[in-house]
Amino acid sequence: MTNTPRPPLDLDTYFPEVAQISDASLAEKVRAVWRDLWAQSSFDDLASVPTSGEIAYPNVPHTRSVTALALAIADVLQRFHGTQIDRDVLIAACLLQDASKLVEYQPKPGGGVEKTPLGRAMPHAFEAARLAAQHGVPLPVLHIIATHSPSAAKLPETLEGRIVYLADEIDVTAIHGDQFVKEQIIRRR
Repeated sequence: MTNTPRPPLDLDTYFPEVAQISDASLAEKVRAVWRDLWAQSSFDDLASVPTSGEIAYPNVPHTRSVTALALAIADVLQRFHGTQIDRDVLIAACLLQDASKLVEYQPKPGGGVEKTPLGRAMPHAFEAARLAAQHGVPLPVLHIIATHSPSAAKLPETLEGRIVYLADEIDVTAIHGDQFVKEQIIRRR
């Protein structure tokens, strides 16, 4: 990081989708989580935060794509099945699902990124979920943040959560290649 202070994070510039959250209070909570993470981050520019340590592709277009994919899925389900999706929950979760990457990774001298001590110690998305809880983000959004990744201990339990999970995986496949692994699972009820 340079010695010059970074400008405050204007989340709406990077993620204009935040304006699609109809609940103004929830939209402000999403902004607050990002501001808190940005204040802790060692990145100089939000556009330089990668999708992951293995995927150098920038996280901003990845997050925007996940959001657009999730909204498109919601629209299709509404159109063909009349399925009601909580769009505020969906958008907030999409925008926050990878926000922890600001503090899970840090720039390496000479280029690239490495995991921070927090990134090595905590599961992916833990810090975003923790801060979101502190800011009063609703439990359905917290659940999606914490379960959106294949590395999470469990799958999302809501339709909104499954949409975010799949949209994230589809986008990662598009920018990095197929990461899906099929395992045979026997379920007993």
